[in-house]
Amino acid sequence: MIKTSYIKGFTLIELLVAIVIAGLVAGAMYASYRSQQDSYVAQQELASLQQNLRAALFYMEREIRLAGYDPRESGNFGITDIRLRDLNDNLDANGNSSIEFTIDRPPEDGIIGPGDETIYYSIFDNPVATPDGNLDLARRVGPRVGGGGRQLLAQNIIALGLAYAFDNDGNKVPDATPAGNIIWAIDSNNDNSLDLSLDTNDDGNIDTQDNPAGVPLVSPVTVDKIIAVRIWLLARGTTQDPSHTDNTTYVVGHRRITPNNGFRHRLFSSIVKCRNLLL
Repeated sequence: MIKTSYIKGFTLIELLVAIVIAGLVAGAMYASYRSQQDSYVAQQELASLQQNLRAALFYMEREIRLAGYDPRESGNFGITDIRLRDLNDNLDANGNSSIEFTIDRPPEDGIIGPGDETIYYSIFDNPVATPDGNLDLARRVGPRVGGGGRQLLAQNIIALGLAYAFDNDGNKVPDATPAGNIIWAIDSNNDNSLDLSLDTNDDGNIDTQDNPAGVPLVSPVTVDKIIAVRIWLLARGTTQDPSHTDNTTYVVGHRRITPNNGFRHRLFSSIVKCRNLLL
């Protein structure tokens, strides 16, 4: 009698079940990998964004702190221009803040020279000759007429806000509201004098609770009364993330900016006391 032996294997159903399970496991692993990869890329971009912002803010703080340095007490140095400007450096009441100031550098002769004694910051689209649509922070060294052009200081800085504390009564401390909060003001009509206070609800903060229209000062304040500068810098990442939408409203001085796009943004702010302007 002949005996037939059978080799036991997998049935078609078992193979299909195994394939489905393997597919699910592979899909889960890929989803986890993509999630971690996306998170890593986002963290790297944020780190780069914040490093760029910190470097730009540090540079501005260092130079603005020297505004008005005048060892000979000539009276020729200080903050000279606080008007709002567009990307082409033209006066524009709807534009970004800008600031120009002078420093008496060596040989400290009390005379504003054509070199590096005039400093200017603004927002522009670099390169100026062939704009790429990405806004940047500009720095100019030298006078506006006959001096150097604006140079790139930091990329992807999409907004610059500046407000100013002042000493209008000559007591060497910033003027304050009856509630004791420092008055942070801007030049809203581009006459190079402060005329609007930004802290409209007088709570000591400048945020979304304040009216962007500001509160008129009792009387305009000239730039020679400024003793401190408040800086806001808003930076944007380099690439959009399809899974991310930034609809945060950022307060950048007198402006309110809501991106509503896939770029990541970071806002840094700082207060610089101009010790040379208190003398």
